[in-house]
Amino acid sequence: HLFQHWLTAKSAESFKLPVVLHPVFIMIVWVPCVLIGSWAASPGIVPPPVAADPNKVLGFLVGEYSGPVLGGFLAAGVLAAIMSSLDSQFLCLGTMFTEDLYVHYRSGRDATASKLSDAHVVTVARVFIVAIVALTYLVSLKDMPRVFQLGIWCFSGFASLFPLALAALYWRGLSKWGAYACILAAFGTWLYLFHESQFAADENYLLTLPFGENLQVMPVTGMIAASTLAMVVVSLVTPKPPAATIAKFFPERATATEPKTTIAA
Repeated sequence: HLFQHWLTAKSAESFKLPVVLHPVFIMIVWVPCVLIGSWAASPGIVPPPVAADPNKVLGFLVGEYSGPVLGGFLAAGVLAAIMSSLDSQFLCLGTMFTEDLYVHYRSGRDATASKLSDAHVVTVARVFIVAIVALTYLVSLKDMPRVFQLGIWCFSGFASLFPLALAALYWRGLSKWGAYACILAAFGTWLYLFHESQFAADENYLLTLPFGENLQVMPVTGMIAASTLAMVVVSLVTPKPPAATIAKFFPERATATEPKTTIAA
């Protein structure tokens, strides 16, 4: 959903202000968080049972040291951040379904699909989003782990696809099958590790590295390693993209025999 926000810009001029202000707002948001974490690490501030789980420290500090007004502002800020991300992700899912699945596959078997009106596509997207929201609500009625713990696993899935996004932008050797392998490896390892964590019930689930003693990492490390390895190996042993495709996305590496008008087209 972040990529789609950036793609809505009409020109590169729209990026100037966000690029300049982004570090400033990162500092405004994260410096207090780092200071609170450093303060909480001081002896006697946080009880040992709470300190053993870093995810519980902030909630404890808010409940222990903030008044009703500050607590209300913090709760409103958390809910606003969650709602902002949720609506963006739902809209992104709607766009992906309509453009990458509905319109794409319908155009493959129906010559009239290319003439679908914007109103028709928007209606399909809205129906799909309502269905996804309804399904999400029904799932939330079950006795599930805490939403923040589930959020960690959701973002772990996003992070495991980062190698594919990076390779698509900078690696000319990436093949279609390598991209498929990366997605399947990320999805497969996510399912396996999510199951091993008892579906997020184990809040401190970690992976033990095969070398060293007691070296543990978060599950997302294994997901990224698996998706990267699958993408690289499969891309190396499968056919590369056609020269015309590479020239389209990397015009500076186009061969001298290809006219510039073809690349521009």
